[in-house]
Amino acid sequence: MKDFFSLLPLELLVIIISLLPFKEAVKSSVLFKNLLKASKFTKNVEFNELFFVKPDQSDETRQVQRRVFIDFIKTWIENHKGTVLDKFSLKMSTQANVGEVIDQCVGFATQRNVKELTLDFADSEWEEHDVYFGDYDAIFDMPKQVYAHSGLEHLKLYSCCFIEAEMRNFHVLKEVSLGWMKLSVTAIKGLLSNCRVLESLSMKRCWSSERFRLGQEETKGLKMLVIDHCRFEFDVFIVNALNLQIFKYYGWMNFNIMEIQSPEMEEADLDFAVEYSYHRRGYPLYNMMKNLSIASILTVCSYVLQVIPSGPEQLRMEHDMCVQHLIMNASLHEDEFIGIAFFINSCPMLGCLTIQICPKNDLSDCEEPFYFNLTRFWADFLGDCECLRSSLEEVEFDGYRGHKNENLLLEYLIIKGFVLKSISINLMKDDSGMIMESHSRQHAEDLLQVQRASKNLEITIS
Repeated sequence: MKDFFSLLPLELLVIIISLLPFKEAVKSSVLFKNLLKASKFTKNVEFNELFFVKPDQSDETRQVQRRVFIDFIKTWIENHKGTVLDKFSLKMSTQANVGEVIDQCVGFATQRNVKELTLDFADSEWEEHDVYFGDYDAIFDMPKQVYAHSGLEHLKLYSCCFIEAEMRNFHVLKEVSLGWMKLSVTAIKGLLSNCRVLESLSMKRCWSSERFRLGQEETKGLKMLVIDHCRFEFDVFIVNALNLQIFKYYGWMNFNIMEIQSPEMEEADLDFAVEYSYHRRGYPLYNMMKNLSIASILTVCSYVLQVIPSGPEQLRMEHDMCVQHLIMNASLHEDEFIGIAFFINSCPMLGCLTIQICPKNDLSDCEEPFYFNLTRFWADFLGDCECLRSSLEEVEFDGYRGHKNENLLLEYLIIKGFVLKSISINLMKDDSGMIMESHSRQHAEDLLQVQRASKNLEITIS
């Protein structure tokens, strides 16, 4: 291996080491002399405090580890010989006297015309999945050098605030991710208005006391919007974006009005897994589905499946949806059956149905809109729906456990799926690849004996 690297020109070694994750690149450069030389020209730099500081150590030990981390940063910057950076990432905790190091890092990156910049000062002890997170305030301000850097294409700021009025120099900025901070809707509008070529905006663990309302003027170029467990104090969420193609929302369904207006919508992903109560959201959820009905790819969660039938229509949308790939994250509990039927009935052009087994939302105050016979449910409420007769060709079932409700649905799809070509059943396995339910393979193999409506159907079990 050492001889192989010695035969390669420096230019090629720089490309190779720049493609490696920074941690692996550092390890490799220690082992091979030629890679050590190439690492000084790498175009991908990541300084992550967690590589050095271990949370299970004593305070005294962690202080020593932090000093080693900062010394590593200074030494690396001093020895770097390259003139160009593609990516630069700095993740460090909120310790005193680190402002100078931050400025040094940002200066190092901007002087080398970095294209993708990440500044992450979020506390590593903040809980990623804490439902009731606090009012996070940004720890640092974005350094002044960044505002002057016109070549930036991707920017990620976590617990690092910015002045939207100063962000007028980003003529090629296409993607922004913000997290762990108070973020006013005014700041979001200012950011979108000043960064005219911005195509993707992601927000994670941000909070605001304003109504979330974005109009056409500030969202002209926006193609992707991701809201990841943010908290908005008011019950209004409105986005009017003519060119928005991808919308992803993870978090709480605490809006009485939730509208997404975009004629170019291609993909929508809704995950309200943190919800524990019904809250009579059937009507606003149904209205949002009307907005998203033009999407060709739709992902819904257990909460959506349980709550959507409590809206104005119980078994299908008033108008057909354009969904061609439907992804349902569900437990296949009977509380979800009506919602599953609702979406399958509403998608006459459905070509691929993906079911991903996950925990059910236990909603304390949710009731079924009507009684049904469990064993006859699919025959009574799906019948010969249009997609089963004309378009559904592929079914993917991930996390199969061999439960009765799983087989009831799969049996019906096999019997009534006239154009089905493939059903892929992936058994639920643990991290080591071991099958978690001992009887699941046998129950899956029982499905091979079910009479098939489609002569072209192949069923695979893995």
